Amino acid sequence: MASFPTTPDEDARLAKLAEYGLASDDSMKSAFDRVTRLLAQLLDVPITYISLIDQDTMWIKSSVGLDAPTFEREGAICSHTVVRDRPLYVGDLTADPRFYDHDMVTPQDGLRAYAGAPLTTSCGLNMGTLCAVDTKPRSLSAKELEALSDLAALVIAQMDSQLNARRAKLAEERLVDAVEALPDGFVIYDRDDRLVFCNNRYREIYRHSAQWIVPGATFESIIRKGVENGQYPDAVGNEEAWIAERVRIHQSPDEPIEQQLPGDRWLRIQERRTRDGGLVGFRFNVTELMRQKRELARLAWTDHLTGALNRGRFLELAEKQLHPNGPRRTMPILLFDIDHFKQINDRYGHPAGDAVLVELVSRWMQRLQPGDLLARFGGEEFCLALASDKGAAEAAESLRRAACELPIAAEGQLIKVTVSIGYAHYRDGEDVLSKTLGRADAALYRAKEAGRNRCETIAA
Repeated sequence: MASFPTTPDEDARLAKLAEYGLASDDSMKSAFDRVTRLLAQLLDVPITYISLIDQDTMWIKSSVGLDAPTFEREGAICSHTVVRDRPLYVGDLTADPRFYDHDMVTPQDGLRAYAGAPLTTSCGLNMGTLCAVDTKPRSLSAKELEALSDLAALVIAQMDSQLNARRAKLAEERLVDAVEALPDGFVIYDRDDRLVFCNNRYREIYRHSAQWIVPGATFESIIRKGVENGQYPDAVGNEEAWIAERVRIHQSPDEPIEQQLPGDRWLRIQERRTRDGGLVGFRFNVTELMRQKRELARLAWTDHLTGALNRGRFLELAEKQLHPNGPRRTMPILLFDIDHFKQINDRYGHPAGDAVLVELVSRWMQRLQPGDLLARFGGEEFCLALASDKGAAEAAESLRRAACELPIAAEGQLIKVTVSIGYAHYRDGEDVLSKTLGRADAALYRAKEAGRNRCETIAA
């Protein structure tokens, strides 16, 4: 008997068969069994089977009346079917020169009739066969052969369905692996704002509410649990309003936002709507970036030596304090100058002078109230805007005493320091803050003229 036939696309066919992964997989046996049973009933034959044919072997994936799980492809009748583009029908195998000397084809008790349809994929590659075999010669009508072809197409449809499911599962596994490998948080919500999926990093970021971050939970419920468990420092004392605003921003995503977490951690949140109305979001750790920005702002806004505000930042913040929600009635402004500071530099050296400035600011900071603004205006001159409308005289005297009560240790010396202070009040109706600063400066000049180490004021 001649060797089994092959086709020019044999390599592509075998690659496709490997992709189906069914040669050593019985996951579709129950579906295949229904087909072979149905074929046996339709054609009234004792033997039906589904075979998948690789390079050397014919694998029997389902059968009726046939026990062997495999056959060698060499010499198998199905080898002739798998290379065809239409069913192979032989009414009497003993009369066909291709098969009459086959070991299983005999006039007594052997195979006598064969009908097989190739299992042809949509791309034209044949994976195997669906066969009906009888032990006696017989004739099949065109309708019966058509039914055989239809069932073969059904087998391929089931195989394609299995393949597509495997591809989808593999794609999902790859996507999940890729998302889990991200260093950032990733989340998907559906059109009803219910959680579909998030990676483990997302739960790690929101560890205070991680146990409630489960598929099906709404964004608002997750946020609310986070607020209840101290997830969001900005929400403390203003919980319901904060939740409402956060949900609003989430449901109408636009530009990225920054969000503070406990431990001075910061996130950048980027969210976008999907085509089906859902939402996909990322959570980026920007803690170091925010700390750097804060440090840069501090350097830009403060005096590099003493840490007090610089003149520009002072004027900016003072103007804001004057008009928080409409004009402020009054605001005390204090200007103070270190007495004879040039002599300190000349006698003890500039490093000692710098140490004096740093120590004085440290002492004054300890006596300020929340909201007070202390700035170094230049050299040895400082300015203070009080958050309280009252107590300017007491504050000025307190700062004066802080400077002179104890000498300052610098460069191995104890240096006695005094300051002169002038203060004035900003009042409604004045055009600009500079007028108040001008009166405070005039009061400072008066304090120096009166002997220094004292406080003076000039009324509006």
